[in-house]
Amino acid sequence: MKQLLDFSNVLSKIVSFGGGHLIVKNEKLRQYLLKKGYEVAYKSLVEENPDNRPIEMQKEKVRVILNLFEMADKRMKEGLISPKVAQAVVRVLINNLVIPTKEYKETEKKFKEQFGRTPPAFLVIAPTKRCNLHCIGCYASSDSKSAETIPYPTLNRILNEKKEFWNSGFTVITGGEPFLYKSEGKDILDVVEEHPDDWFMFYTNGTLITKDVAKRMAKLGNVTPAISVEGFEAETDLRRGKGTFKKILEAFDNLRSEGVPFGISTTAMRHNAELLVSDEFLDFYFNQQKASYGWLFQYMPIGRKYTLDHLITPEQRLYLFQRERKILWEYKLFYPDFWNSGVLSTGCISAGREGGYLYIDWNGTVTPCAFFPYSPVNILEVYEKGGNLNDVYNQPFFETIRKWQDVYGYKREPDKVGNFIIGCPIRDHYKVARNIIDMFKAQPEDESAKQALEDREYYKGMVEYDLKLKKLFDPYWKEIYLTGKYKEFENENLKFKAAN
Repeated sequence: MKQLLDFSNVLSKIVSFGGGHLIVKNEKLRQYLLKKGYEVAYKSLVEENPDNRPIEMQKEKVRVILNLFEMADKRMKEGLISPKVAQAVVRVLINNLVIPTKEYKETEKKFKEQFGRTPPAFLVIAPTKRCNLHCIGCYASSDSKSAETIPYPTLNRILNEKKEFWNSGFTVITGGEPFLYKSEGKDILDVVEEHPDDWFMFYTNGTLITKDVAKRMAKLGNVTPAISVEGFEAETDLRRGKGTFKKILEAFDNLRSEGVPFGISTTAMRHNAELLVSDEFLDFYFNQQKASYGWLFQYMPIGRKYTLDHLITPEQRLYLFQRERKILWEYKLFYPDFWNSGVLSTGCISAGREGGYLYIDWNGTVTPCAFFPYSPVNILEVYEKGGNLNDVYNQPFFETIRKWQDVYGYKREPDKVGNFIIGCPIRDHYKVARNIIDMFKAQPEDESAKQALEDREYYKGMVEYDLKLKKLFDPYWKEIYLTGKYKEFENENLKFKAAN
C-alpha cells in the first residue's frame, strides 16, 4: 500500500505542475512512471492479491495494464498524443484508478451501507439512436430515421448523479452514432466539455470525425474514439456501406494530426473472425494507422435481422482466444475480446457489478448491458417519480444478476471460481439469463429482442452453443488459470524492461 501511496503522490505533483507537457516531452520521466506503475500493479495484483484471485489471472491483468501504458509511451514518442490529452489522462487516472481519494472512500462507504456492495465504476450510455449508416446486424437497429434521443438536461443529470453517487470518472458513449447527438442546441462534445473530470470513450463509425471535430476533441483532452472496422476496405464497406473505409482513414489522419489517441472496435462474425486477429490486420491498424488500443466484440445475435448464422463457431472462438493471448503476451497490444478476455475483468461486469456498469439507451431504458436487451426500468420514468440513479441500480432484476456473478466466481475462492473465459450470462449461459428475464418479466428493449424471446429455435440454438463452449473451454480454463500447467507464455514475459 505504501508503494501505491508514493506513486499517487508523484502523479499528483506532476498534475499540479501542468504535467501533460512534462510527460509528453520527458522520456526519462515516462520510463520512471512506467517502471513504478508496473511495480505497483504487480505488487498489488499478484503479490498481495487481496481478493485471492487465481494467480495466472492476476498476471494477465498486469500484462494488459502494462501494454496500455507502453503503447501510450510509444505514441508520445511519435508525437501522437497532445499534452492536453496527457494531462487529462493523468488527472483522471489519479482521481479514479490509482488510489482511492478521501471523497471516493466516503462515497463508497455510504453506498455500501445502503446496498451491501461497492458501487459500479461507470455507465455505458447510448444518448441517440440516430445513425448515418445502416449496418448489417446492428445491435441497436439504428438508422438515419431513428429520432429517439435523451434530452440534454437528463443526460447531464445522469452524469452528475454517476459522479455524486458512485464517484465514477469514466463514461462510455455508444449509439446510434454519438456524433449525431443533438439536444437543445447541444452536441455530444458539449456534454464532454460539461464534465472535464470524466474520461469519455466513444464507440463511433468515425465518418463524422472531421478536422474541426478532431480539433475540438484535442482541445477538450478527456475523450477518445474507438472507431468501428470490420477488417479492411472490402469487409468494412460490405457491412457499413460503400466509401465508409475511406472516411475512416480520413478520421484516423485527422486524429493523428491533432494528437488525439484513438482505438478500433471490431465485430467478429463467422466470415471475418480470423482476419480480425491476423498479423496483417494488427500491423495495418496498430503499426501503420497508429491505433492505441482496440476492442473485439463477437457478434451477438440481437438487433437488426438477428441470426445465429453470423455467430462465430465454438472452434473459431477458441482460435480467437489462442490468438488473443499471443497478442497480449508477445505482441503486447491492448486488444481485449469483450467475451474471451473475461479473466481481465474477473468475469461479467454488467448489471452494475462492483467495478462494472449499467447500460442506458436513447429511450432511457436501462439494461444490464448493450447485448442483454431486457429491462425492468426506465430512468426517465424513475426521474418523473422523484427517484434517482441509485433507484435504478437497486432493481431486483439487476441484483439477481449480480448475485449470479458472485456465485459463478466473482466472490468465490480460487479453486471454485467458474470459467471466466465463458462468463457472460446472456451469451455463454443463455439458460441462466432467460430464467432471470422470465422471473422478473423484464421487457424487451425493441421488437427484435421480443422476437428472440418467442423464437424456440433461437433458445435451442443458444443453449446448444453454450454446451459446446463449456466442453471446449473448460480444459483451457483449468490448465491455464487454475493449475498453471499450461505454459504457452512463460512468466518472464511479464518482466518489465525499463529503458536505460
